[in-house]
Amino acid sequence: MASTIVDVANLAGVSRSTVSYVLSGARPISPETRRRVERAIEELQYRPHAGARSIRSGRNGVIAMALPMVHGPHNQVQMPYVWSALTAAQDLGFKMLMLTDDDGESAIRDSVVGSQVDGVMLMEVQRRDPRVPLLASLKCPAVLVGTPDDSARMPYVDFDTALAGRLCAEHLLELGHRGIGYLGQSPATFKRDVAYAVHARDGALSTLRAARARSAWTACDGQPGDVVRAVDQLMAKVRNLTALIVYNERALPLVVDRLTGLGLRVPEDVSVVAVCPDDEAERLRLPSTSASLPVEELARTAVRLLAGQVNGETSASVTILPPTLKIRDTTAPAPAAARDRG
Repeated sequence: MASTIVDVANLAGVSRSTVSYVLSGARPISPETRRRVERAIEELQYRPHAGARSIRSGRNGVIAMALPMVHGPHNQVQMPYVWSALTAAQDLGFKMLMLTDDDGESAIRDSVVGSQVDGVMLMEVQRRDPRVPLLASLKCPAVLVGTPDDSARMPYVDFDTALAGRLCAEHLLELGHRGIGYLGQSPATFKRDVAYAVHARDGALSTLRAARARSAWTACDGQPGDVVRAVDQLMAKVRNLTALIVYNERALPLVVDRLTGLGLRVPEDVSVVAVCPDDEAERLRLPSTSASLPVEELARTAVRLLAGQVNGETSASVTILPPTLKIRDTTAPAPAAARDRG
């Protein structure tokens, strides 16, 4: 039998009206009480009636995710964020509208001005993103998932990709590697100047340059032929390359395949360090160090912040999730003389 608002109130130890206020935002509720009610809602899988809430609050119980959907392999990388956000929204009693237009600006404007949504979660944030000033001008609840150059004073949540890139580089330098390549996201991602991709690359390369290591980088769309090109290009550019940093989930297993095809062992001949979710690193079944990418936590945090704004709470202006370096590779590079490829 489906849970009721009375069940939620009993589990949270509050009155039925308090649960209603948490759902509707009609009155301010203390953060601790709100957390108790939200935990009870999640535990009981309670689903409030969106129509009833709309009548009480003037809201429709819908939030938007503005995500330019990329056709091709990268689409599979986006989906874990989408599913995690959808689940988080449902847990908090919201429905989610996907805005997948390439430019996104007209779709955002239409949905907000037409009162179709209560707030907007902006994904794939560019460093100079035209959607940011638009959202600021619309004065609707909004959360940016990414770090733009100018947030227009809107709250944003992000994974610290610059630090992730730096930690990967520092780990390889500590192992004694001095010829290191960086294989990043697709050329289209860099062309759009998407913040997470640029920040990760720059964090790694600036660390390598400061240590005077030999380094080069390339973008990669993740297709088998392009992975072959990217790996071969880096090996040609970096003399005595002994390590790769890979921030491209689609390309990661294919990078290992290419190195193996060239007769190189991972990690004995070439160390591979990745920025990716834990499950992706574990699927490699190799001692490859990784900077853990908390996909679910990032999506749920963004939805929770947006829901709080919709309900009249003041959101934290900046929420940065730190990377965790999972060290599985302690292999020092082979002597240069044994690996010199000219």
